[in-house]
Amino acid sequence: MVASVIMKPTVYLDSSVPSYRLPQGDDPIIRARHMLTRQWWEEDLPRFSAFISQVVLDELKEGDPKRAAERLRLVDDFALLDVDEEVEEAALFHAKNLAMPSHDLRDAFHLALASVHEMEYLVTWNFAHLANASKRTHIEILNRRLHLSTPVICTPEELMLE
Repeated sequence: MVASVIMKPTVYLDSSVPSYRLPQGDDPIIRARHMLTRQWWEEDLPRFSAFISQVVLDELKEGDPKRAAERLRLVDDFALLDVDEEVEEAALFHAKNLAMPSHDLRDAFHLALASVHEMEYLVTWNFAHLANASKRTHIEILNRRLHLSTPVICTPEELMLE
């Protein structure tokens, strides 16, 4: 009998997820996102193969050096997706076609990385540019033009089993 290999679903984490894994302050919404992220990280993330990119690492390095080091430690064991020519072209295409801001291409790169590398999920707390239902159709149309699949763009909360 041949044993079948069950692959874990793939997730690309943008920098907001490890950032929210750490306490953020007293704002009730921010605190709730931290608690949800912490629970998801501990209970649900092990069900997935997690990926990040150099773009994520660069963002996590910003700010207070102590907190930056803590954020970087959280993602130490995650695999890195390559930023290649196809990713660069897709990111620029998304920005040029108004799916992502053109003044700061990081969100465009997160979307391009997850799409080009065929991630099943892009996990984020970025509601302005990524986890935004009003942008979903536009993103899907642009990815079809690029012959790319579109990952499910969601928050950690949406991937919780309970």
